[in-house]
Amino acid sequence: MRRKTMRMGLVLAATLVSATVGCVGLTDLLNPTFLAALSPGGGVADAPGEAPLVVLEVENGTSHVVEYRLTWRDSEGDISERTGTLAAGGKYAEAVICPVQEMTLGDVSNLNATSAVVRLGDGSVLAPFVEVEPFGVLLQDGINYNCGDVVTFRVLPSQATASGYQIFAFIRRAGASGTDGTGGSTTGGDGTTP
Repeated sequence: MRRKTMRMGLVLAATLVSATVGCVGLTDLLNPTFLAALSPGGGVADAPGEAPLVVLEVENGTSHVVEYRLTWRDSEGDISERTGTLAAGGKYAEAVICPVQEMTLGDVSNLNATSAVVRLGDGSVLAPFVEVEPFGVLLQDGINYNCGDVVTFRVLPSQATASGYQIFAFIRRAGASGTDGTGGSTTGGDGTTP
């Protein structure tokens, strides 16, 4: 209902602008193809699910500041990268247009590269830090995830690693319900499950 209301609001706003400015005729702006795309079940995809995108998320499940490096490779072999800093409990999310051939928390070209750093103390760049063991898994389109899925990389405390932290990937399949990976699968950087 909310999306339908938003779509109608956009149509009304466009009509008002058109009538006020007078540059575009009302019949040009509200043509049948345009209205069909805005209608439920029209040409507009809801994300995630049928959308031509994959949602990439990084979550900090620690009580410290986390710095991360997220990379993915598109169908042409070009690599995109996002780096950032998350406060305790923080989250980063980005919708990436498909196809996304490969992704990892770390470097898609070097799976042994550092994926995340946990900043201790006050979390500043001068604070002591711990390098989290590399995630070390290259997630691949059609094998680990599909277009429309949500892939969440989560940094969590762990007694299974020397650093005391571990990275897990949670994959929520398109159309699956829940926000904690329900309906999806979980992969630990070393093949374990949380």
